Amino acid sequence: MSPGAARIRVTGLGLTAPGVDRPDRALEIQPDAPAGWFHTATALPGRGYRRLPPGALYLLAAARAAWTDRGPWIAAVPAASRGAVVGTNNVGASLIEEFDRTIIDLGAAALSPARAPYMAMSMFAARLAPEHELRAFDLTTNSPAVAGLDALQAAARALAAGRASVVLAGAVEEPPAPIQRLDHPRGSRDDGADPGAAFDAGAAVLVCEPAEESAGGGFGYGHCSVRSAFLPEQDSDTVSAVLDALWDELADEGPPPARIDTVLDDSATGRAVAAWLGRRVTRGSITAVPTAPGGGCLTPVRRVLGRLAAPGQNRARTAVLAASAHGHISIADVTPTRQALTRRHTH
Repeated sequence: MSPGAARIRVTGLGLTAPGVDRPDRALEIQPDAPAGWFHTATALPGRGYRRLPPGALYLLAAARAAWTDRGPWIAAVPAASRGAVVGTNNVGASLIEEFDRTIIDLGAAALSPARAPYMAMSMFAARLAPEHELRAFDLTTNSPAVAGLDALQAAARALAAGRASVVLAGAVEEPPAPIQRLDHPRGSRDDGADPGAAFDAGAAVLVCEPAEESAGGGFGYGHCSVRSAFLPEQDSDTVSAVLDALWDELADEGPPPARIDTVLDDSATGRAVAAWLGRRVTRGSITAVPTAPGGGCLTPVRRVLGRLAAPGQNRARTAVLAASAHGHISIADVTPTRQALTRRHTH
């Protein structure tokens, strides 16, 4: 369990997802990704992108949007003080299946030299380093459900330790390969929206800076911190003890969150966490966000991004809680600035 939670100040937002064209629409339910939904020439004008796999393109487009959103100040940050942390679980899954089939049918010599390096998940974030001159670090976190929130937590720790002055952090996902997919049940929501659960596709990137104001000015969409834990068992007593400790830490930092977004599948862990919420949380609006079993880690980061970009009347402290079937739990504490931002994402 995390002993505490370093905070980050979020100063730029970028989102690439089917049916969503800007961060202030990130809370809308994501449809299944139709073929051809991403247009490289529009999202990434320029040369050098044609041979990259889809996941790398989604991430580069979201990162470019977030970088641009932060504004010209970021160019003054030395390259040695810029880093990136990206979470993923399923990115490149279909590509790996394609590699396997090629090797079985034709042999390894038939693999594309341009795409073969993407056998390693860490390669999907590697292009961020030369694209944005990131020389502090370029890391990838891999885990079902929580890897994106893990990336935000790692970014916060790096900033607090002085390892970087600015970090691009977020998640990128593609739907699982057909051979990996399971029939996924329909979830439920408390806001009347379509309850269908789609597989994660796209990318969400946040520009993260130290929580205190820096030379770049005090601008920010708000603050975020992440606490995480692992449940060795999914029995009621273990779940309650672990989550009570995380929730008490959250409560020590201010009034209870006005909203709770939960990203839970129909696993033993998901059911145990949902039951704990029913027992422990008596105040605040809870939104259960549909998620497919075996889905990715993008949805929780989308919720963080969407809460930070929400219009003024919806800008309230929110806890985004995600759990994996394996027992990993993460809670993001999202505190938007009080006033809605009018210079971005409103056109």
